[in-house]
Amino acid sequence: KILEFLERITDEEKHILSGQKSIEKNLYTNKKEFRIVESDKLLKTGNLITVRTHTRFIDFTEHKHDYVEAIYVLKGSITNIINGEELILEKGDLLFLNCHASHGVKACNINDIAVNFIIKPAFFDTALVMMEEKNYITNFIVDTLRNDSTKGQFLLFKTDNILPITNILENLIYSIITDKSFDEQSINKKLMGLLFMYLSNYT
Repeated sequence: KILEFLERITDEEKHILSGQKSIEKNLYTNKKEFRIVESDKLLKTGNLITVRTHTRFIDFTEHKHDYVEAIYVLKGSITNIINGEELILEKGDLLFLNCHASHGVKACNINDIAVNFIIKPAFFDTALVMMEEKNYITNFIVDTLRNDSTKGQFLLFKTDNILPITNILENLIYSIITDKSFDEQSINKKLMGLLFMYLSNYT
């Protein structure tokens, strides 16, 4: 069901397929140049997390975000350029980029399906409390929460066929795109905490 939802051609992708040569900048930023993707353009007011289908069929030039981005590949592959080097994400790969990381993305085709999590740093408060021991994941989150940090960091996890992690990710995606529960944000914060705990132990 999640794949059926994500495989749909979006309005943005229809414009690209009809001949549009560059991304619609106004979807991502109010600034004159496309350098930083702004969370306020993608998140509803009051929300700390959302998901959107990774836009296919067009290159994304190098950019940063004012939020934490996580890319999860459900089908096919996605090619990122980080610090001038290619990083190819395959099915089951989960990439976290902090607010200071700069990356570009190569155009992918109709069978390459990924979701982008748009996450404000405050969303990780619960996950940090749930993590009992400090490790590279908590260090990553803390660096992200520090406004004065200039470290452009990313974490890459290989999660394909690790069923507990796949289950949590699918639950998180389904929870966000259906948005049925009144207490959805609290549930999703705990799911993120569980995700980090499993990532620490399984990958």
